[in-house]
Amino acid sequence: MSRAAVAVVGAGHSGFGLAGDLALRGVRVHLYEHPTYEAAIVPIREAGGITVRGVVGEGLARPALVTTDGGEALSGTTLVFVVVPAYAHEAMAEALAPHLHEGHVVVLMPGNAGGALAFRRAVMEKGGPAVTVAEAASFVFACKKEGGAGVWIRGVKNGLPVGVLPSEATEHVMTLVQALYPTFAAATDVLETSLSNANHVAHPPALLLNVARIESTGSDYSFFHEGMTPSVARLTDTIDAERMALVARLGYTPESTLAQLVRFYGDQGFGGPTYYDAVHTTPVHGAARAPASVDHRYFTEDLPYGLVPIVEIGRVLGMSLTATRGVVDVVGALMGVDFWSTGRTAARLGLEGMGVAEMRHYARTGTA
Repeated sequence: MSRAAVAVVGAGHSGFGLAGDLALRGVRVHLYEHPTYEAAIVPIREAGGITVRGVVGEGLARPALVTTDGGEALSGTTLVFVVVPAYAHEAMAEALAPHLHEGHVVVLMPGNAGGALAFRRAVMEKGGPAVTVAEAASFVFACKKEGGAGVWIRGVKNGLPVGVLPSEATEHVMTLVQALYPTFAAATDVLETSLSNANHVAHPPALLLNVARIESTGSDYSFFHEGMTPSVARLTDTIDAERMALVARLGYTPESTLAQLVRFYGDQGFGGPTYYDAVHTTPVHGAARAPASVDHRYFTEDLPYGLVPIVEIGRVLGMSLTATRGVVDVVGALMGVDFWSTGRTAARLGLEGMGVAEMRHYARTGTA
């Protein structure tokens, strides 16, 4: 248990899950939400805490502080977990910049692709310090809010990779985060974690190939059990193969999405000889319903902040990720959105024109 207060930034599904788990274990939690979204934390104030159920335990978790004041939230903290959608990273960086100091460690969970680079740059552009920013390859839990002040945590990821910017601070950061989550594992750097988020591979092709069913008959079915067919799995495997080729090109050790998910959830019943077999029968995700429409984070987050940067980094290195680019183009056409304009491109990440060695250096240091 950590004696110092821990800030949890964001009061969505993930924020409820993280704040609830930590507070239930006796950690002093400061839960912060941007003033624009204060309605998300009003039920917690009214209920006196977050009702937690699931694999981490059950009970009423009582954060020490629930606030929309950034200075108040960060006071007395070292660890600052930012658990907001990727499209909110820069906005949250701007809100927190005046209250951050060089001793803070910000952990984006997840960072998606390029989160640490984008967040740190946004803080500094607002006059904030060159704060240490880590990013996890995913969020630690599979969880969902229940009502206004509850959360159901149905799965816990083991061995979650964490990259650190600058990478020379990795040992310090891992000491802090492993005191709370001992199975977290150090990644080489934030570029490795950026290319290791299973959501980017798993979500978009599955939703794309389920759109007709959702729009014609509704979303009340198990998305991962019923929505995962052999053909959906083949497209997913193809996208994963392209991602792993890029990972190898950059000099990291590729790990398939199947292997990663087995490492995360194998002790909770997830597994099988193929991606299809494992996801089609997963006990961790079986209760998850399908998205109600295409206007869902499986598209609106996982494409511009996941697949777009993957394709873009590959392009800069002379690689053509055909299937991945095709998914981005087709989803863009059906949604009427140009994800190549709105997403995290190589230029926005500061990677345009770089080779492998330059990208690796930038990911380690934050400087070109």
